Amino acid sequence: MKKRRRILAGALLALAPVSTAMAAGLGGSRASMRKQHNVAKQNNFTFLRNSRQVAEYVRKERLELLTGNDDYLMGKVSFPYARDAVKLFVERLAAQYHEATGDRLVVTSLTRPLNLQPRNASQLSVHPAGMAVDFRMPRNTVHRQWLERTLLSLEDKAVLDVTRERNPAHYHVAVFPRQYTRYVATLPISKNAALSCIAPWQVG
Repeated sequence: MKKRRRILAGALLALAPVSTAMAAGLGGSRASMRKQHNVAKQNNFTFLRNSRQVAEYVRKERLELLTGNDDYLMGKVSFPYARDAVKLFVERLAAQYHEATGDRLVVTSLTRPLNLQPRNASQLSVHPAGMAVDFRMPRNTVHRQWLERTLLSLEDKAVLDVTRERNPAHYHVAVFPRQYTRYVATLPISKNAALSCIAPWQVG
């Protein structure tokens, strides 16, 4: 494991900085917010109004609990629940990130009901639909480049939409459930399903 991580770390250091074109994809836009919102509607997701409705969806098993593991940490997340495809995404990405960098991702937000949205939240936000996850931005430049490349490569595959936010510094990711689960089903199987691909840009 340590030898494999050293090899991966060397490959990471050899990576060129994220290109301007790729970085531009992190900027977000009104159009991308509309796209996320439309995906939620296409999946018939309810935009949860309050904590009582979140609890109801947890009881009905429409939202999955995320507790953290060896690959990712839960920050101060008020509602540690998300749609099943989001949980799958978090666990897979975190395993790949941990394998590549030796660090753990930090989740800072998941489902967030409408009555608890921050003042600067977009009216089109899909956090109330349980379809989004926020990750703390890594301080290490190389680790940050790996994460940005991976997220942007998945965005290029039209399975999610990612935006880099500055205040506080984090990545907002809206996971497109049907598209993402179909994508995962096409990946080669390995002994560790979460690591069936080390980085999405390595898969055709």
